[in-house]
Amino acid sequence: MKRTKKLILALSLVAAMFLTFVVVDSTTNSANTVQASSISFPKNMRGHWKSKPTYTDGKKHINKWMAIPAMDMKVTAKKAAWHFVGYLPKGMGYNHKKYVLRMSNSNGILKGHGPYGQDNSFVKRGKKLILFYQGGGMITFNRAK
Repeated sequence: MKRTKKLILALSLVAAMFLTFVVVDSTTNSANTVQASSISFPKNMRGHWKSKPTYTDGKKHINKWMAIPAMDMKVTAKKAAWHFVGYLPKGMGYNHKKYVLRMSNSNGILKGHGPYGQDNSFVKRGKKLILFYQGGGMITFNRAK
């Protein structure tokens, strides 16, 4: 009786390990993942977007109180090219160079040089496109006219 219980326990452990291996293998198998070349931005996110500058708690609309400059972004099917426009605060490391973000997976995570770190994502809420960046911040974009 004890021998059969031990045999059943051993067989169930082997079966559990086999099922765990199958589940882990199916989630990490490259055939099940979406290829990067097939991922694209949704059509409602594509186009030309602009953001307004963000100011600190001091007096508003004076360049010396600017925290984040205005941004321009063009989103195509495969990439989002962005750059800062207009006045840039001195000594903060801002420049007018163009940078590119690409979709890395179907969850909306972006790879590439973002404004504040490498972890970025897009969300479309109503008529606004919101760029979430590393550290919990966000930049709101409106369609360019």
